[in-house]
Amino acid sequence: MTVRSIILAFVCAIFIAACGYINDAVLYLESFTNGSLLPIIVIGTLALFVMVFNPLLGLINKKLQMKGGELALIVAVSCAACSIPGRGMLEQFTHTMVMPYHWERVTPGWKQKNVLDYVPKGALIVMPDEKTEPDLHTEVYERTVTAYLIGTQKVAEGDRPMWRSFKDAVHRVPWADWRVPLMTWMPLVFLSALASVCLALITYRQWSAHEYLSFPIADFNATLIEREEGKLLPAICRNRMFWVGLLILLFIRVNNGLCVWYPDYYIPVQLTWSLAPFSKVWPNLFRVPYGSSLLVFRFFPLVVAFAFFLSSEISLTLALSQLCWVFCAFPMVTVGMNLNTDWVGGWQGWQRAGACIMMFFFLLYTGRHYYWHVLLSALGLRKPDKEDGGSANAWAMRLLIFAFIAMFMMITRLGLEWPFALITVALMLMTFVVVSRISAETGLFFIQPRWTIFGLLTAGLGSFAFPPRAQIICGLVCIFLSIDQCQALMPYVTNGLKLCDRTKVSTTKYGWSTLAMYIIAMTIAVAVLLIAVYTWGAPQNMDWSYKRLPTMSFRTALPEILQLEAVGSLEEADALPWWQRLSRIAPRENFIGAFVFGIVLVWFFSFLRLRVPWWPLHPVMFLLWATYPMEQTCHAFFCGYLIKVCAIRFGGMKLVRKLKPFMVGVIAGELLSAIIFMIVGFIYYLNTGETPKIYRWFPR
Repeated sequence: MTVRSIILAFVCAIFIAACGYINDAVLYLESFTNGSLLPIIVIGTLALFVMVFNPLLGLINKKLQMKGGELALIVAVSCAACSIPGRGMLEQFTHTMVMPYHWERVTPGWKQKNVLDYVPKGALIVMPDEKTEPDLHTEVYERTVTAYLIGTQKVAEGDRPMWRSFKDAVHRVPWADWRVPLMTWMPLVFLSALASVCLALITYRQWSAHEYLSFPIADFNATLIEREEGKLLPAICRNRMFWVGLLILLFIRVNNGLCVWYPDYYIPVQLTWSLAPFSKVWPNLFRVPYGSSLLVFRFFPLVVAFAFFLSSEISLTLALSQLCWVFCAFPMVTVGMNLNTDWVGGWQGWQRAGACIMMFFFLLYTGRHYYWHVLLSALGLRKPDKEDGGSANAWAMRLLIFAFIAMFMMITRLGLEWPFALITVALMLMTFVVVSRISAETGLFFIQPRWTIFGLLTAGLGSFAFPPRAQIICGLVCIFLSIDQCQALMPYVTNGLKLCDRTKVSTTKYGWSTLAMYIIAMTIAVAVLLIAVYTWGAPQNMDWSYKRLPTMSFRTALPEILQLEAVGSLEEADALPWWQRLSRIAPRENFIGAFVFGIVLVWFFSFLRLRVPWWPLHPVMFLLWATYPMEQTCHAFFCGYLIKVCAIRFGGMKLVRKLKPFMVGVIAGELLSAIIFMIVGFIYYLNTGETPKIYRWFPR
């Protein structure tokens, strides 16, 4: 770790965190975080830098050329910063603190049932009581909510210097009104980041040194970075097959991108085919959720190339996931079961929740000796062993325990009863671990668990045992900290640890540097976001962050309020302590069956993997099937599986080794073309002031 690499890493990370929201929600350009765990802004720039700019620096002066370890640190820290601007944090962070007041005004049921009265003090912008202080309420509402929605009135800029315009933009933000909710949630965000880094450091040793996971994303990044001493280009760039793959994909993507801009002059290369005529053979396929997606063949070269690097077991599992789901779901749909699921709950979500929990316990079981030794070392009951990560992992475990307890106490102070607060923190960290494991083992860069903790508790306990107040508080915690685990911090850090390890950068130093970066970048990014929103207004065309997330916990609680009110139990449920409500637990219909089904399937397939050497399928299937990412990519995974199987069958491992540089070139070509169109779009916006035409080819 050199001084320049640390400085550049922090500068890049702060740029991504601070400018990501403006790029996505103000300028509406290609998102920084597109590609999720393979973010375009980082990996695309890396591909461009190692093939063009780094060799030029070497020609000018050898000392100027960036070394592999330096690039690894910059890439790893910058990727971790991508957890801030998108769904991982800022896309919903401040919106959820202020937008509920707007939706209360335009949603009659909310005001009638006083839904916002269930929100704990300090969780949202503090608003004076409308009945007792109507004038003050109107003043604060206009200053904080209305200005947030539409932006503030700006004077004509003229020839005013930029610094004065920025100063005026800063003064438009009602900082005093934001102090309380930010002081409530920012410490929880930082504690969540601390827990994520600690978990990544602890689990990385087990997954890399004991279980020998492949870490395909980190492996690809390291392949681009690794360069022999005295050479200008990375080793992979001196392979002819690499350039063949890169140029083919570059041609396809540039051609198809130009077709979007100039449809009258270019002919696109078809990468999607409809298999709708086959629906006549199996018309009932459309009755199964996600069933019709099997009849749309989507060929993503990026996914095909990643599938080639995976084990045959993993790639086959991902390829067959949607087909297995259809065969499994069809009998249930036939007998009339409702399998529809949204982000809050439903049969599919409950089943995936059970599968996720079982997968976590199975991971604990397989690494039980290692984790137990680290825990004993952390408690001072055992001398730290180098095999278990030494004192670094012992301290990571101590800080993890501290973060867990601190988050638990802060959530209980918000008003969530301690058993539910304990479950919320435990399940949140558990999902971080499981998503990181999926990425490390399968190379998936686009993952959606698509279930929520508050939805699971509501369905499993019922509205009396888990009343509306608890639902809303738990829902707010989930929305702020863990609504989209694919863009959470831990998966990025896990892949970054492997990248640093391969390039001889200290993983411990990287982990704590990332935590420092996150705290600094998050603080700056929140300030920049508020300045941007109070200048340009909230992005009303982004339904997910503008409406769905700020209203999610309230939309979930309102039917429960109506149900409890109808039977005269609303006040009783709100007044009774948690232990007296447990006698009236009432799970939703089909909840127990779906939850247990997920647990049993993961346990059974895990058992078969351990005991039956030829077993071809991985239990990760049950965590991913019937989700949008698998709907989009299952056909591409099958193509990658077939290519690898055929290569082994007809050419042996020699042909597989020859094809690997080609596949690396395919991935690099995808990313390079993505960054090219991102740069072109930005230049177009600067020159015209208009949003460029977006050509999207990543599955999202």
